[in-house]
Amino acid sequence: MRARLTLLVGATTVLVLLAFLVPLALLVRQVAADRALSRADDVVQSIVPIAGAGDVGALRLSVSAQSVPVTVFLPDGSVLGAPAAPTPAVRLAGARREALTVTTDDGRELVVPVVGAGGVTVIRTLVTDAELTRGVTRAWATLAALGAALVLLGLLVADRLARAIIAPITQLSAVSHRLARAELTARADPAGPPELREVAGALNHLAGRIQDQLATERERVADLSHRLRTPLTALRLEAESLRDPEESARVAAAADEVARAVTAVIRRARRTRAGP
Repeated sequence: MRARLTLLVGATTVLVLLAFLVPLALLVRQVAADRALSRADDVVQSIVPIAGAGDVGALRLSVSAQSVPVTVFLPDGSVLGAPAAPTPAVRLAGARREALTVTTDDGRELVVPVVGAGGVTVIRTLVTDAELTRGVTRAWATLAALGAALVLLGLLVADRLARAIIAPITQLSAVSHRLARAELTARADPAGPPELREVAGALNHLAGRIQDQLATERERVADLSHRLRTPLTALRLEAESLRDPEESARVAAAADEVARAVTAVIRRARRTRAGP
């Protein structure tokens, strides 16, 4: 029973933790991706005003100073920043003149077109999968360790609670076995939940009743012995008063036989009621 209670609490704790930690883990991954994309978008937006001004020198200096790789495709076909070939997203953004965020095999591609006097300049940056998931593995490991610690704590608490519940039951079982071995002085200590305390009280009351009944039976046996011995003694005296010696001896022998039989029955009854 103790093991079952512990397993039940452990299974419940695991289910609750899964319902809490799985969404939290997904949220952590989403937050990490949003943070990486936001950082890349801030970098791109800081270049947009310079690209709109058309100052190639300032644009080259700004692109080279960024913490993330940025590629700028100028209207004349030249490329500034990180070397890269025009991707379908770059061509589409230049044609539609609208910003795009595209998922590729390498990560997320951010493309922002800038309309200037000389044409459309397209700014591109790539947020790799490593950047999108930076810190996620460490956060997941922390959550897993926290979940394991909570499960172990739940199992420890469940074991203590189960022990507190099982201990009174074990005591009741031991007292009942002692009563079965005729140890009528054995009594249970009321402990645990109210239901178990009530059972302990009932067991103690039952043991007291049995002890009282046995005492009453012993008194009845003693009274029976006294009542039977008196007429047997009278019968023996009557036998001795007979004139015929043979008849007197025969009646006395029969009276003695009856007395021995009665004594044996009384002793057997006392041993049976007193227990082994």
